[in-house]
Amino acid sequence: MYTEEEINLIVLCSFPELTYQHRYELLSRLESATPDFTKNEDDLIKSVSDGVYNKVKENFFSPGYRAEVLKGLDERGITCVTVFSENYPELLKEIDTPPLVLYCKGNLNLLNTRCFAVVGSRRTPAAMLKECNKISKQLSSAFTVVTGLADGADSAAIEGALASGKVISVLAYGFDYVYPACNKSLLKKVENKGLVITEFTPQTKVQKHLFPIRNRIIAGLSDGVLVVSAGKKSGALITAACAYEYGRDIFAFPYGIGVTQGEGCNSLIKKHGGLAENILDIFSQYGLDFKEPEKEALSSDEKAVLELVRESGEAFVAALAEKLGKQPYQVLSVLMSLEVKGKVVNIGGNRYSAV
Repeated sequence: MYTEEEINLIVLCSFPELTYQHRYELLSRLESATPDFTKNEDDLIKSVSDGVYNKVKENFFSPGYRAEVLKGLDERGITCVTVFSENYPELLKEIDTPPLVLYCKGNLNLLNTRCFAVVGSRRTPAAMLKECNKISKQLSSAFTVVTGLADGADSAAIEGALASGKVISVLAYGFDYVYPACNKSLLKKVENKGLVITEFTPQTKVQKHLFPIRNRIIAGLSDGVLVVSAGKKSGALITAACAYEYGRDIFAFPYGIGVTQGEGCNSLIKKHGGLAENILDIFSQYGLDFKEPEKEALSSDEKAVLELVRESGEAFVAALAEKLGKQPYQVLSVLMSLEVKGKVVNIGGNRYSAV
């Protein structure tokens, strides 16, 4: 159940006619939980017209409209956390324009955990995607990983942290949409095991200009930000800029000369010195230690198969069987065991590659 103050804010944010500035003014810069329409009447009428002002004011105090807004959220399985809610993240309140309402699906407890952001480009090189997945998994041993939902770095960060359940995906649109559409199943996984949040009402469509606005939330929730890839004009740099403004730590993967996907990362390292080659570069900043989990022992057959796969880069089951003098089904069972242990991955067509 929501308090009356929370309902006031949820209803206030349901009006697309009102800008962020309007909402802040109506709440007296967040010092009040109840909008003062009379105090701001002249300014609102001047900016949104007499008709819109009267419609918003009438609907705000309408029991029917208020019930309709809450019903629509409930039917979508959305829970709201407002700036007046007890579980609103304290760190997020510190930024200049904290979101008035967070629309949430998943584990709300994650909002009050220590968070660290992992962001990057959709065009992240394959080798860096692997490192992103790895370091996100390691980060989740001490932090909740915060990211978006894009292809590339965001997806790799989610997949790395998902097993722990300590992952928050921040959307730049409403819950009635999924972007990119190919990540629909990944979004469901985060909703089930982690948390998905957005400051935009469910009906808000995907719009390019909303992504930079969303990025301030990713930075605002987090103690620090790791940029795993970024060109000269990457959106990940906007998140880093927000983090710098908020006094948060900034880290970046280093890239070689001439690698365009890493030009932004190298620039961040020059400016802020936050080079991250491994998890210890980040954990040492917070006085944390990291211990690799004990590795499962491999059988002699597993070692032999893994060595051949690594030598080949990628290998067919039949080719491995021929080299080892075994039947394909015997090699396949070993490969399946190695896959469970995270040593190889099935890349299709009876081919396997080492991880």
